[in-house]
Amino acid sequence: MNTFKDTLEKCIADIIFYDKENAIEKIVKTVFESILKSERDEFLSGQIGNKGNGYYERMARSINKYFKLQVPRDRLGLFKPVFLEIVKQQENQIQDLAFQLYVKGLTTRDINNLLSEIYDKNLSPSSVSNITKEFQKQREYWQNRPLEKDYYFIYVDALFIPVRRDTVSKEAFYVVIGLKKDLKRDILGVYDIPMESSEGWREVFKDIKRRGVSNILMIIADGIQYLENVVREEFPRTKLQKCLVHKIRDILLKVRHDHKKEIAEDFRAVFRLEDKYYSIDDGRLNLIDFINKWKKIYPFIKNKFKSEHIENYFAYLSFPHQIQRMVYTTNWNERLNKGIRKTQSVRNSFPNVDSALNLVGAYLMDFEKRVYRYPVTSFIQIQDELDYMLEICHQTHKNV
Repeated sequence: MNTFKDTLEKCIADIIFYDKENAIEKIVKTVFESILKSERDEFLSGQIGNKGNGYYERMARSINKYFKLQVPRDRLGLFKPVFLEIVKQQENQIQDLAFQLYVKGLTTRDINNLLSEIYDKNLSPSSVSNITKEFQKQREYWQNRPLEKDYYFIYVDALFIPVRRDTVSKEAFYVVIGLKKDLKRDILGVYDIPMESSEGWREVFKDIKRRGVSNILMIIADGIQYLENVVREEFPRTKLQKCLVHKIRDILLKVRHDHKKEIAEDFRAVFRLEDKYYSIDDGRLNLIDFINKWKKIYPFIKNKFKSEHIENYFAYLSFPHQIQRMVYTTNWNERLNKGIRKTQSVRNSFPNVDSALNLVGAYLMDFEKRVYRYPVTSFIQIQDELDYMLEICHQTHKNV
């Protein structure tokens, strides 16, 4: 009596003899179907009242293209081939690849062309869209996951992405980055609030508090109006540093080219970095000199530094000089935003908010996994001082 091995060897020999050109694909198909039939025969052995009931078709991938498998079935519909699950896992891997390519910036047309060339598999734009929708639950969990109680610093900024509602318009997507006590960075979340405003940031701060954040030494943000009031109300023990890079850019946009270099040098002299002998009082006095020097030529400069906001430009000087360069600007956000814009730029707009959040969320989660997995070593030497500052925050919180 012929064994399974003998039968399979004969089939393969016939294929090689009669159709060498397509031998590899046919052999793979024959092996797959033979394994499935053998698995069904084993399943049916010893069963009473059940037997084979023909076949149904299922697509499977071979070496470099897809083919139709004849999958055996039983009369009672109980047979679930284990081997077919392996084939299904390969299909899932292709879907994962399609989504990762989408996140990296490829259009649905690019993805379809690439998969068609490599796997002989076509994915329509709607199929890629459906794949991204399957990611939505994962993204929503990530957005609502519990957060650490303590963060040394939190960096906040918004970028604008075109989204369709009734018409297409750019909407603000708020992104929050935190530095944890293990000195690793954590992307706390992304939020769509169509216009950027201090009240929009209030909603963001309320959400991260709901998810567990209690103590922050300092929030670093751009110069959005009234944000200092929101920080004071939502995190009363937290300092606010307004990004000095944003500030000098704003000033230089409004001055003559031949004054730009001198104003920039004077600005750096006011907001000095990594000088352990430089104090907030020194900075205030130098800022007065800076304003007096330039207000005669550019009167607007005086209004750029209102007295009630001065402390928010010098907050970085409250921390050890070794890390001041890391906490006076939102450069971490700028790097993230640049990557998001690059990914988004190949798409004219997003059909809805969820599709935009899915893409941005996937990019952020991938970036966090790849780039933010290591501690920021610049903070190691002064970590004890930061811990002491956090302890004071804890004590103040208990006494309130």
